[in-house]
Amino acid sequence: MKKRFWGWLWILTVAAICIFGAESVSAAVGKSDHTLYDYSSAEDWPEAPEITAGSAYLIELNSGAVLYSKDGDAQSYPASTTKILTALLVLENCELDEEVTFSYNSIYDIEDGGHHYEFQEGEVLTVSECLQFLLVESVNEVAYALAEHVAGSVDAFAELMNERAAELGATNTHFTNPHGLNDEDHYTTAHDMAMILWGCIQSEAFRQYASQTEVSLSGRAVKTDGFNTYTNHHLMLIPTSEYYNSSVVCGKTGYTSLAGNTLVTYASQGGMDVICIIMQGSSDRFEDTQKLLDYAFDSFSLTPMSEAVSTNLSGLGSLSLVTDVEEDASLCLPTGVDISSLTTEFAVRETEEADSVLGVKTWYYQGMEIGSATVQMSLASSDSSSEVSEAETSETPDSDGTAEVSGTESAEADEEADGKNSSDSWNVMEIVALVLLGILLFFLLAILIRLLQNHNRRKRKRHRRRRRY
Repeated sequence: MKKRFWGWLWILTVAAICIFGAESVSAAVGKSDHTLYDYSSAEDWPEAPEITAGSAYLIELNSGAVLYSKDGDAQSYPASTTKILTALLVLENCELDEEVTFSYNSIYDIEDGGHHYEFQEGEVLTVSECLQFLLVESVNEVAYALAEHVAGSVDAFAELMNERAAELGATNTHFTNPHGLNDEDHYTTAHDMAMILWGCIQSEAFRQYASQTEVSLSGRAVKTDGFNTYTNHHLMLIPTSEYYNSSVVCGKTGYTSLAGNTLVTYASQGGMDVICIIMQGSSDRFEDTQKLLDYAFDSFSLTPMSEAVSTNLSGLGSLSLVTDVEEDASLCLPTGVDISSLTTEFAVRETEEADSVLGVKTWYYQGMEIGSATVQMSLASSDSSSEVSEAETSETPDSDGTAEVSGTESAEADEEADGKNSSDSWNVMEIVALVLLGILLFFLLAILIRLLQNHNRRKRKRHRRRRRY
């Protein structure tokens, strides 16, 4: 009863996260547009630390800034970091309580040294249990069984993997299996793994499974060394480890003879969201990651684009404008660099609105593009309306319907308008999520009460037996 209870408790907990985040897909990490900007060749770019890995990649997700790259486009073998994409496809195609049956191939079609679990053909685990085995203990047999469960065969699943990787922005990746064991035709790059991990962490459930520090699956397949409590291989997640880092949210390790040591990590601190990828690594992969995370958090800072938009656009005259840009977009600059040192361009798009201007604002740092945002500007007065209208029509639109209003201008951060009210309203989805969460908590409470009643009943029976004798 106790084992069954904790198994269901875990499934229900993850389900609650997915429901209550009815945003489990929409609870975005970083900006919604996954475009990257590499301007790390700037003259005053902070000096990066020395690392031993052959290939590495470091990006900030709210800005898309590439903070560091060491042979980031070099072909590498991912080893078990492959399993993050396997997990994402499973979460996108399965329910957590579905049952996964282990086939003969899932147990025996694994290279020597790639398996060490006493699974039996026909054994059944839930998808939730499989995901824990996959991301915490990195079990290859589980990856194989999940691939067959989702797509019918490993080859068919590999096709899904390659399609999804391309959708996520991987441009030089080819996967042939769901576990990452040695195959010369199974390769990726540090850049591509950064894009894949960025896609994976958009899922709340993925972050939950990939951040577990330990899992105990009593009564299930036992490791050949006799233990069935498993600790996450990503030591930066383990509080008792010398490599522990409180900013690390989740990640995945990997190792094969071809790949060497690999490590993919998502960390968050002070409003910055960072992905660090280590490929072709050595036993120093945790030290390398620590150095790069410290470099990111200590050497760079963010400015929200909403603060960076200038209300004084040359070509439109000195107008008082109200700006509205994406809230999740930021600019990333070396700490100490003033936003006013940037240059900008603003391209007006044709609009039928007489009292507003729609356009794309682009920021440049030492001549290199570092970000852009669609900007909707409403005029503060009707007199300004005609001035903007004249400015728009005086430009010759480009082929895409835009007009370059200004070559460059100093970007000065706007102060937030005094008295501007910003209130979050509860939408229907949030209310429904709260109701469902309440039902879930009630159900868990009922189970706990039932367990206590059973315990008390057994105590009374034992007490009566003692009195009888």
